[in-house]
Amino acid sequence: MNRFFSYQAKAIMVALTAFALNGCSDSDDNNGGTPVQEEGKYSAVLCVGAWPNTAYYIADVPSLMGGSISLKGNGAEMTGKVYAQDIIQKDGFYYHANFGSGRFGKYHVEKGVLVIDKEVPFTFLNWSSYVWVDDQTLVILGDAEGEGRYAIVKVADMTLTTGKLDLKAKPAGFTGYNIGFAEYRDGKLFLGYGYAFSDWSQDPLPVNPDFNVAVVSYPSMKTESVITDNRTTTPGGPIVYAPASFKDENGDIYFVSDPVAGYDYKSPSVVYRIKNGATTLDPTYFFDLSAKTDFGMGAAMWYIGNGKAVVRTRIKGESIDAVHSFSIIDVRTGTFIKKLDLPDDEGERMVNAVVVEDGKAYIAVNGADRDYIWEYDPAADKLTRGAEFVDGVDFILRLEKTK
Repeated sequence: MNRFFSYQAKAIMVALTAFALNGCSDSDDNNGGTPVQEEGKYSAVLCVGAWPNTAYYIADVPSLMGGSISLKGNGAEMTGKVYAQDIIQKDGFYYHANFGSGRFGKYHVEKGVLVIDKEVPFTFLNWSSYVWVDDQTLVILGDAEGEGRYAIVKVADMTLTTGKLDLKAKPAGFTGYNIGFAEYRDGKLFLGYGYAFSDWSQDPLPVNPDFNVAVVSYPSMKTESVITDNRTTTPGGPIVYAPASFKDENGDIYFVSDPVAGYDYKSPSVVYRIKNGATTLDPTYFFDLSAKTDFGMGAAMWYIGNGKAVVRTRIKGESIDAVHSFSIIDVRTGTFIKKLDLPDDEGERMVNAVVVEDGKAYIAVNGADRDYIWEYDPAADKLTRGAEFVDGVDFILRLEKTK
């Protein structure tokens, strides 16, 4: 299994690399807002090769639990159209903002080919986060020129409205913003954010002084208030790679911090809650995940249902892309349940590794030698090994449910 490259390296390469694209055009088979009917119900974004000699593919996954998944005769190449795994998938469509090439696009897979439905010029922001406010409206968020920015996208015709976010002033040593998790509820966006820097010669590197959540009114995109806490730093994200928050059946919002993502190796990874109807942190709730995991970090989090969530947990130490494990927590009670008995995940943190269906979690694990999807059934507290990735797949980047 080839080690991959960190988010910071990716961000640099996105800024420096412009792929040769076919220009801003619509395909002959523009599907508008109609869900795409792919061969299967699931897909996987896969990497072949070692950086920088890598190629990326979207492969059909016939079954999560049976047989094998191969790129032989099965895999629409993304390379040259979509940068890598920082994509958004909904109803079989894939969305991607390539800051380096100046394109925002909508794509789908048809007969083993990644089809461009529409691409539009786009250099307004370097995206890191997003939220769907309805089935046809996507809000993407990120940074450019030292500002927090947003774009509201009507995905049926790919029209955009752009603007700037009103965020706290940057502390000394920081030159921009890192937008983390985003959730939408009752006309408000809840945006976790920290700060970014460009001077890598600073020693030590600056650390976010606190943890912030902007409460933003939609569609005006005016910041109503900012939630600040100093018991941790750096919100989970960027979520174009993997989620770090969710809204449960009660309408309560949960999100996790990931201090190591901001080069803070001392602060704990914490799960917070904002109760339904509230715009402040629940004062009765503070789930110190690091205290339950030998100072592990919550790199990503997926909701299973009934209060249970899967957390992708980075082992302690001064490394962003360390070995990961998967754990089960009860977010409602703030209880660590167990570390799942899975192989160590040798991949980087930027992996959308979990699909949730019928109350079960299906987890793609980049093992040291063999790569499988595993089913975890929380009702039976049972792990079952499923489909295997074979034939030269070097890295599983995303597992998706497409319909």
